[in-house]
Amino acid sequence: MAVLAFAVSSGCQSGPGAIGWFADRENSSYRTATMRIDAIQEFATRSTHADTPEQREIANQLARQIQVEPDPLVREAIVRSIAEFRVPLAAQVLEAGLRDDDPSVRRQCCAAMGRRGEVSAIPELARVMKSESDIDVRLAAVEAFGAIKSPESIAALATALEDNDPAMQYAGVRSMQAISDRDFGGNVTSWLQYAKGAEPTPSAEGAEISVAGRLRDLAPF
Repeated sequence: MAVLAFAVSSGCQSGPGAIGWFADRENSSYRTATMRIDAIQEFATRSTHADTPEQREIANQLARQIQVEPDPLVREAIVRSIAEFRVPLAAQVLEAGLRDDDPSVRRQCCAAMGRRGEVSAIPELARVMKSESDIDVRLAAVEAFGAIKSPESIAALATALEDNDPAMQYAGVRSMQAISDRDFGGNVTSWLQYAKGAEPTPSAEGAEISVAGRLRDLAPF
């Protein structure tokens, strides 16, 4: 959780504008995880999707809390809530959260980045897709690209399509279908050519046609 420290400026302090129990780290330890989650979810309803001082203050409080929060379920709730705020700090917290100790938090960060649909998130999502150790987190990054419609997303998804794991390929195809104006069905080769900026050519006889077929072959029954 220490990786989140950079996201909060040293000038963020509690005071008259502080929000609820987030302003008091001593009291937060006496709240159950369920109570903390409920409070965090309530903050999400205050989002106006505008960059204002009040919205920044709420994001600041959430960012401070995630640094000291020991429960990954609560950290997930903070990620979901802070993602609703369209302020610079929110994007920074999500990016830092991609290095959280718990894979469930990292998955939640990927999903939140996808919902926000910001092109600026692409480099970090691409890094996760390439180097993350947890396959579910990698898949979450691939799925996030399916909500960020841009040429950069299409190019980045080549990594998923080239992966040996059919689940990664399948997720890559689905995301490509969601953000492109082309339709190559489940033909991984064609989608990969398109991702690399080339016009797909007809598949050769016997070439891999459908990732769905590979998934069926791997099914235990």
